[in-house]
Amino acid sequence: MPSSKTDRLPAGEDASVWQVLLIAAGDALVVILTFLVMFMGVGQLSAEAGLNAVQTALMTSLTVAAPAQAAAMQILGNEAVASAAWAAGVVAVIIVNLRFIVMVASILSRLPETSFWRGLGGVGLISASSFAVILPRLMDDPPPRPILYCGLVGLMCSSSAVIGAVAGHQLAASVPVLVGASLGAMIPIYFATLIAKQRKKRPLMLNAFFGALLVPFAAPFMGSFALLVLPLAVAAISMLVDQRQDKGA
Repeated sequence: MPSSKTDRLPAGEDASVWQVLLIAAGDALVVILTFLVMFMGVGQLSAEAGLNAVQTALMTSLTVAAPAQAAAMQILGNEAVASAAWAAGVVAVIIVNLRFIVMVASILSRLPETSFWRGLGGVGLISASSFAVILPRLMDDPPPRPILYCGLVGLMCSSSAVIGAVAGHQLAASVPVLVGASLGAMIPIYFATLIAKQRKKRPLMLNAFFGALLVPFAAPFMGSFALLVLPLAVAAISMLVDQRQDKGA
């Protein structure tokens, strides 16, 4: 029977590292397998943009965000803006990664109090996909040694992304363009599937629906900012509605 929030196991629980590793691996298995394949498309894009394998691995480990990397690769591969390509790529990645502030705060609020370095080890490798794995587990059935659990999920997801990206980079010359494009097309399908797994959470599904509905209409007017501004606006409106409902209850 799943444990309740009140009997959540503390960070000092006696579960072994191996036991926590098995729980983390079971929860993150779908993400790990998907990242191994999906990030091969990212690796192919990085090879076309002129990055070497080490640069590809470093960029992947620092972002673990396939859409952000794909956008950065397009900028880096654009000869018309070659002089400012790296600066534009770095700015794009920083803007996209601002979302991790909210993700990290949501996770840390559900973890036992700990030192800065232990907390950093737990959430330092967080990504959108590992966040989608970790948060439901912390909310519904908290694992033993939750800080270690979060760190292991993040590490396994990040490592699989790096392995997939480097493999795609090394195989870029032998992989047909159509195959590379197909791997890239997995990105929106993957995230749609990840969101669908949370179908029982009505607010999340409504936010995802309105975000998917509004962004395509706004993109011709707002450009890439639509991907950043509209989801935040939808989330803010949803939060205000929830607060009013709580006050009226």
